Amino acid sequence: MSGNAFTYGNLILLYCKFDMDNLFRSDDNGVVDSDRKLSYDSLPDFVKARVTLCVDTFNLIMKSKPDKFYTTVILITDPIFNNIIRDHLIIEGISGQYIEQDNTSKTIESVINNVVNRVRSLANPPAIYFVGSVWQKEVFDSIVNSKLKNKFKIFFEGALDHRSYELIEKDKFIEEPKKSSTYYKHKLTNKAIDTLLNYIFSNKRK
Repeated sequence: MSGNAFTYGNLILLYCKFDMDNLFRSDDNGVVDSDRKLSYDSLPDFVKARVTLCVDTFNLIMKSKPDKFYTTVILITDPIFNNIIRDHLIIEGISGQYIEQDNTSKTIESVINNVVNRVRSLANPPAIYFVGSVWQKEVFDSIVNSKLKNKFKIFFEGALDHRSYELIEKDKFIEEPKKSSTYYKHKLTNKAIDTLLNYIFSNKRK
């Protein structure tokens, strides 16, 4: 997915944004325990699966790439989870010197935009690894194909997500890039052409 002959360094984008509505579950009496102390174990399984995959990706880079010491893990999450996930990454062997935090990106699209702005001026930009859930690949591919156009070497690493189809579709809807006015103008133009052609050919058949 790249036209670059040479990259230097590695960026691992650990995407841990998620809907917190289901983080605090109610007890048998329907009382929501919103005052429960947050810990790594309290994170959803699909988020922890992304963290584990990030650690695996980091370790693979450290074992196999000559530019391994120019590696950065960018943790994309809400501020209340920063220290929880960062501390776990350190426990798993990723030194804090390799970890940065991004609390401003709200979606996959905004993550990609920020990274492109960061590396676009580099003669040999780093290889980019996006770590999310497997279902996010469809959204990721649509953004990369429209915005990057093979300018960077970028890979998708997908962790399993065992939630229900309904919950995943809800998250996918939030993540899908918003269509610009250009998109809708193009769509309307195509529809007008289709209508005209249908009219012409239907009259020819009479």
